[in-house]
Amino acid sequence: MAFLTGCGDDGASGESGSDDQRPTISETEDPVETEDPVETEDPVETEDPVETEDPVDPTPGDETEEAITGQVPDELVGAWDGDGDGSARLDRITFFGDGTVSLLYNNKQVLEGPAVVEESSMTLYVPGGPITYDSWYIEQSDIGNEYGYSFEMLMLDGVSYVRQIN
Repeated sequence: MAFLTGCGDDGASGESGSDDQRPTISETEDPVETEDPVETEDPVETEDPVETEDPVDPTPGDETEEAITGQVPDELVGAWDGDGDGSARLDRITFFGDGTVSLLYNNKQVLEGPAVVEESSMTLYVPGGPITYDSWYIEQSDIGNEYGYSFEMLMLDGVSYVRQIN
Protein backbone atom coordinates (compact mmCIF):
# COMPACT_ATOMS: atom_id res chain seq x y z
CA MET A 1 0.00 0.00 0.00
CA ALA A 2 1.22 3.50 -0.74
CA PHE A 3 0.84 6.56 1.44
CA LEU A 4 1.09 10.13 0.33
CA THR A 5 3.33 12.02 2.67
CA GLY A 6 4.76 15.46 2.58
CA CYS A 7 5.11 18.80 4.21
CA GLY A 8 5.31 22.37 3.17
CA ASP A 9 3.32 24.10 0.43
CA ASP A 10 0.08 22.52 -0.66
CA GLY A 11 0.09 24.57 -3.84
CA ALA A 12 -2.83 26.75 -2.80
CA SER A 13 -0.80 29.80 -1.77
CA GLY A 14 0.85 30.23 -5.13
CA GLU A 15 4.36 29.93 -3.74
CA SER A 16 6.59 27.54 -5.49
CA GLY A 17 8.85 25.37 -3.49
CA SER A 18 11.57 22.93 -4.17
CA ASP A 19 10.89 19.30 -5.04
CA ASP A 20 11.62 18.40 -1.41
CA GLN A 21 8.54 20.29 -0.25
CA ARG A 22 6.15 18.63 -2.65
CA PRO A 23 4.24 15.62 -1.55
CA THR A 24 6.07 12.37 -2.23
CA ILE A 25 4.96 8.78 -2.32
CA SER A 26 6.70 6.36 0.00
CA GLU A 27 6.12 2.66 0.21
CA THR A 28 4.97 1.41 3.63
CA GLU A 29 3.08 -1.66 4.71
CA ASP A 30 -0.20 -1.48 6.55
CA PRO A 31 0.29 -3.25 9.91
CA VAL A 32 -3.21 -4.74 9.68
CA GLU A 33 -2.39 -6.44 6.42
CA THR A 34 0.78 -8.02 7.81
CA GLU A 35 -1.24 -10.32 10.09
CA ASP A 36 -1.78 -13.72 8.61
CA PRO A 37 -5.55 -14.26 8.23
CA VAL A 38 -5.05 -18.03 8.28
CA GLU A 39 -3.83 -17.92 11.92
CA THR A 40 -7.13 -16.52 13.15
CA GLU A 41 -9.17 -19.15 11.30
CA ASP A 42 -7.27 -22.30 12.34
CA PRO A 43 -8.12 -22.19 16.10
CA VAL A 44 -11.81 -21.75 15.33
CA GLU A 45 -11.82 -24.76 13.02
CA THR A 46 -10.05 -27.03 15.53
CA GLU A 47 -12.23 -25.98 18.53
CA ASP A 48 -15.61 -26.73 16.96
CA PRO A 49 -15.27 -30.56 16.83
CA VAL A 50 -13.97 -30.67 20.42
CA GLU A 51 -16.92 -28.61 21.72
CA THR A 52 -19.50 -30.85 20.06
CA GLU A 53 -18.02 -34.03 21.58
CA ASP A 54 -17.88 -32.92 25.25
CA PRO A 55 -21.64 -32.61 26.02
CA VAL A 56 -22.24 -36.13 24.72
CA ASP A 57 -20.02 -37.88 27.31
CA PRO A 58 -22.08 -37.25 30.52
CA THR A 59 -25.36 -38.50 29.03
CA PRO A 60 -24.79 -42.29 29.33
CA GLY A 61 -24.14 -42.03 33.10
CA ASP A 62 -27.32 -40.03 33.61
CA GLU A 63 -29.42 -42.55 31.69
CA THR A 64 -28.10 -45.46 33.76
CA GLU A 65 -29.10 -43.86 37.09
CA GLU A 66 -32.56 -42.94 35.84
CA ALA A 67 -33.24 -46.50 34.70
CA ILE A 68 -33.17 -47.95 38.26
CA THR A 69 -36.61 -48.73 39.65
CA GLY A 70 -36.88 -48.86 43.42
CA GLN A 71 -38.64 -51.61 45.36
CA VAL A 72 -39.44 -51.14 49.05
CA PRO A 73 -41.54 -53.62 51.09
CA ASP A 74 -44.52 -52.17 53.00
CA GLU A 75 -42.93 -52.97 56.37
CA LEU A 76 -40.14 -50.42 55.68
CA VAL A 77 -42.34 -47.58 54.40
CA GLY A 78 -42.20 -44.61 56.75
CA ALA A 79 -39.66 -42.52 58.66
CA TRP A 80 -36.95 -44.09 60.81
CA ASP A 81 -34.99 -41.90 63.24
CA GLY A 82 -31.26 -42.31 63.85
CA ASP A 83 -29.10 -40.67 66.46
CA GLY A 84 -26.94 -38.75 63.98
CA ASP A 85 -23.76 -39.76 65.85
CA GLY A 86 -20.88 -42.07 65.07
CA SER A 87 -21.40 -44.57 62.30
CA ALA A 88 -25.09 -43.63 62.17
CA ARG A 89 -24.60 -40.15 60.77
CA LEU A 90 -28.17 -40.19 59.56
CA ASP A 91 -30.76 -38.27 61.52
CA ARG A 92 -33.56 -39.87 59.54
CA ILE A 93 -34.19 -42.42 56.77
CA THR A 94 -37.56 -42.25 55.06
CA PHE A 95 -38.73 -45.02 52.74
CA PHE A 96 -41.62 -44.29 50.38
CA GLY A 97 -44.12 -46.68 48.81
CA ASP A 98 -43.02 -45.67 45.30
CA GLY A 99 -39.60 -47.29 45.92
CA THR A 100 -37.63 -44.17 46.79
CA VAL A 101 -35.67 -43.22 49.88
CA SER A 102 -34.69 -39.92 51.49
CA LEU A 103 -31.61 -39.72 53.71
CA LEU A 104 -31.27 -36.77 56.11
CA TYR A 105 -27.72 -36.47 57.42
CA ASN A 106 -26.66 -34.76 60.64
CA ASN A 107 -25.23 -31.87 58.58
CA LYS A 108 -28.76 -31.32 57.15
CA GLN A 109 -27.78 -32.67 53.73
CA VAL A 110 -30.61 -34.62 52.06
CA LEU A 111 -29.96 -37.33 49.47
CA GLU A 112 -32.80 -38.96 47.57
CA GLY A 113 -33.09 -41.77 45.05
CA PRO A 114 -34.42 -45.25 44.39
CA ALA A 115 -34.02 -48.00 46.98
CA VAL A 116 -33.78 -51.63 45.93
CA VAL A 117 -34.59 -53.84 48.92
CA GLU A 118 -34.06 -57.58 48.77
CA GLU A 119 -34.59 -60.31 51.38
CA SER A 120 -31.75 -59.35 53.70
CA SER A 121 -29.85 -56.60 51.85
CA MET A 122 -30.61 -53.24 50.28
CA THR A 123 -28.97 -50.76 47.94
CA LEU A 124 -29.78 -47.05 48.03
CA TYR A 125 -29.05 -45.31 44.71
CA VAL A 126 -28.45 -41.77 45.92
CA PRO A 127 -26.00 -39.11 44.64
CA GLY A 128 -22.49 -40.09 45.66
CA GLY A 129 -23.62 -43.72 46.05
CA PRO A 130 -24.81 -46.33 45.74
CA ILE A 131 -24.94 -47.19 49.44
CA THR A 132 -25.19 -50.92 50.11
CA TYR A 133 -26.30 -52.58 53.34
CA ASP A 134 -25.50 -56.29 53.56
CA SER A 135 -27.96 -56.88 56.40
CA TRP A 136 -31.26 -55.33 57.43
CA TYR A 137 -34.09 -56.45 59.67
CA ILE A 138 -36.83 -55.01 61.88
CA GLU A 139 -37.37 -55.99 65.52
CA GLN A 140 -39.84 -54.91 68.18
CA SER A 141 -38.50 -52.80 71.02
CA ASP A 142 -39.52 -53.08 74.68
CA ILE A 143 -38.72 -49.42 75.26
CA GLY A 144 -41.80 -47.38 76.11
CA ASN A 145 -44.13 -50.34 76.70
CA GLU A 146 -44.74 -49.29 80.31
CA TYR A 147 -46.11 -45.95 79.04
CA GLY A 148 -48.29 -47.44 76.31
CA TYR A 149 -45.94 -46.68 73.41
CA SER A 150 -44.61 -49.24 70.93
CA PHE A 151 -41.47 -48.86 68.87
CA GLU A 152 -39.81 -50.79 66.05
CA MET A 153 -36.10 -50.84 65.38
CA LEU A 154 -34.64 -51.05 61.90
CA MET A 155 -31.16 -52.55 61.95
CA LEU A 156 -28.89 -51.66 59.01
CA ASP A 157 -25.55 -53.46 59.22
CA GLY A 158 -25.74 -53.29 63.03
CA VAL A 159 -26.81 -49.61 63.26
CA SER A 160 -30.28 -49.02 64.70
CA TYR A 161 -33.02 -46.64 63.59
CA VAL A 162 -36.30 -46.37 65.49
CA ARG A 163 -39.90 -45.40 64.81
CA GLN A 164 -42.98 -45.23 66.98
CA ILE A 165 -45.81 -47.50 65.82
CA ASN A 166 -48.52 -46.39 68.34
